[in-house]
Amino acid sequence: MKFIVLLFAVLLQKQTRQTGYTRNNGWFQRLSSPFNVMEMGIYGQVGVFALLVGLPVVLLALLMANLTGLIGGTIALVLQVALFLYVLGRDDFSLRFESYKACWSRADYQGAFNCASQFLNLEDQVDSQTPCQLHQSVREAVVYAWFKRFFVFVFWFLLGGISGAFGVLLCYWFYRSFKLVWLSNLLAALEWLPVRLLALTTALAGDFSRSFAVAVKFAMDFQASSKTVLLESVFYETQAEDDQFDCDLAEASLTEANQLMFRCAVLWLLAVAVLTLFGGLS
Repeated sequence: MKFIVLLFAVLLQKQTRQTGYTRNNGWFQRLSSPFNVMEMGIYGQVGVFALLVGLPVVLLALLMANLTGLIGGTIALVLQVALFLYVLGRDDFSLRFESYKACWSRADYQGAFNCASQFLNLEDQVDSQTPCQLHQSVREAVVYAWFKRFFVFVFWFLLGGISGAFGVLLCYWFYRSFKLVWLSNLLAALEWLPVRLLALTTALAGDFSRSFAVAVKFAMDFQASSKTVLLESVFYETQAEDDQFDCDLAEASLTEANQLMFRCAVLWLLAVAVLTLFGGLS
């Protein structure tokens, strides 16, 4: 069942992607708006979290558990595909940097900067970056976006079903709304295992001899952030200096980073298929 849901959702996402798509989370904002969480104590914050995140997850899990039989199973399948498609979103992130790559092919740094600042939502300020630094930031943003938009949800869907994936999405939204320190620690715990599995997958899908040792180094590291684990595993090579930067190679290196994440996604899908056939994954 999980493999079918995952496969259908991924195929539908590919067919229905929209440039500039934004997932509608207005309903969650309306539910959270009456609560002044920042002025509450820790117990009040946890209570609101349990109400806005925990309760929907439990109700969804109970609904899925009670949909049995032929008709119930069909309804459950359709609901899971629809909800997982909603969790993944329909933003074609890969198209966001097509114009950016086109700018590099023309050696148009100003155009590349405008594309990056407008479409990629880089965490760091890019206005003072050199072309080399900007390109490295964009490559890192592309790789990390794959993890935050796909792999972490797939992992928790396989482990906790559709309610698990939906719960992770609600956790991200809750943290985005209130920026609570204890919730950032919870999100780090939720990302700990999937990001390390993805780091190992990048070794299998990329340069194994170089990146595997880096990925293994983080296997029992409880201090490194998810972003550090992933980016150091993928970009293990020494970064180019400004005077060594070649605009002609920028487009190729960005495409390779995106293709590496795509190969990792294929490996995860194949692993789920094998577990479904031979491991009893349902």
